[in-house]
Amino acid sequence: MARKSLILCALALLIVSSSASEHDRHERHDRGDEEGDHHKQATSPFVLKEPVQVVSTEAGDIQVLPGPKELGALAENHIGLSIITIEPKGLLLPQYLDASCVLYVHKGRMTLGWAEQDYLNRQDLETGDIYALPGGFVFYVLNTDEGQRLRLYGMCDTSESLDAGHFQSFFVGGGVDPRTILSGFRKEAVAAALKVAPEDVSEILGSQTEGPIVYTSRAGYDFLKGDSAASNARGDAPKPFNLLKKAPDFKNENGWTIAVHGAEFSPLKEADVGVFAVSLKPGAMLAPHWNPRAAEVAFITKGNGRIQVSYPNGTNALDKELDESKVVFVPRYFPMCQIASRNGDFEFVGFSTSSRRNRPQFLAGLIVFHVVLGLKRSFLSFAGSNSVFKAFSKDIMSKTFNVDAKRLEAVLDNQRDAVILPGFIEEDGKRSSAM
Repeated sequence: MARKSLILCALALLIVSSSASEHDRHERHDRGDEEGDHHKQATSPFVLKEPVQVVSTEAGDIQVLPGPKELGALAENHIGLSIITIEPKGLLLPQYLDASCVLYVHKGRMTLGWAEQDYLNRQDLETGDIYALPGGFVFYVLNTDEGQRLRLYGMCDTSESLDAGHFQSFFVGGGVDPRTILSGFRKEAVAAALKVAPEDVSEILGSQTEGPIVYTSRAGYDFLKGDSAASNARGDAPKPFNLLKKAPDFKNENGWTIAVHGAEFSPLKEADVGVFAVSLKPGAMLAPHWNPRAAEVAFITKGNGRIQVSYPNGTNALDKELDESKVVFVPRYFPMCQIASRNGDFEFVGFSTSSRRNRPQFLAGLIVFHVVLGLKRSFLSFAGSNSVFKAFSKDIMSKTFNVDAKRLEAVLDNQRDAVILPGFIEEDGKRSSAM
């Protein structure tokens, strides 16, 4: 295995030897919380801090949450997030992580290669693809779209990482920058393991200075992209699941929702992670609801909108307009709603902390669908109705709100839409969004 690690390391060094780019590595930094209108929102655990940049080269960058040495909701829930951007023909050098990770391709095309014993697996991925990568497996990422930056979102399980809440990269290829794990041993030990002179080890480990993401040479790019890289690939490697090619679980004139769980894509079951996407038309609202099975992390990918979250005691936990690039965390059981602005569509994609169907519970809406698994589509369980209020008798609800039953029925039964609703009703009776 030591020899195979050296082969991978030498391959990475040969690939980048023709690169003439200068490396511009930045110090890790914490940009802190976004300023809010209120102090409680500025320190809110729901709107996450700006991602911390841990890698920056001419060929790409990597941002993570939580930042190094930071604690908070993500760390407490053993969640590590990464946002990876790679320029065309850029290569993320071979490494492994101390955490399993689920990847989502937000934009672009890529080749993911990873070593498993004597095999080098290679999988092509495109926009919308989901893939799971176990911890401890050496992998590389190559941007194969020569006209577009590659952008990946990743969620890692940090429950077994040494630093609580933070995953780490172990580079098997590299040298000075990034430092390879071979550098952690004495040169004499590495030389003895490889049966070479210590001077040979010094030469190999002192050549790479361009950072973790580099541009490839034409020969290196063709090799990693071409069929020759898969000449010894295992035939049982799982294929990706494309989130955007799945029919929506729910769709109406106000938008759509999609969720993928472990029963549909078995690698998610092993990772115990779900993936979802939501698209809201201008002014539309994803009805107030909570998730009884999982917390959610959402990356806003298009437009802007308002996200509201309620505390258990009925006070407001979050009421904030957010735009593209913001990341939101909502704990399990916490009620929330998302409202698109009038200016355009509002879209977000994310991960849930369970591979089981989430079965969100809605507080408003009409019975409109109950999709069975036989149609190969997931469904939302509403206890006979889209609104949990409708599961209880009118007498119980009347006592609960201390309001006349007929008056309460007129309010709770007025909504004709479900799940994704039109905008607010203003005092003049006109529909409007939150902004």
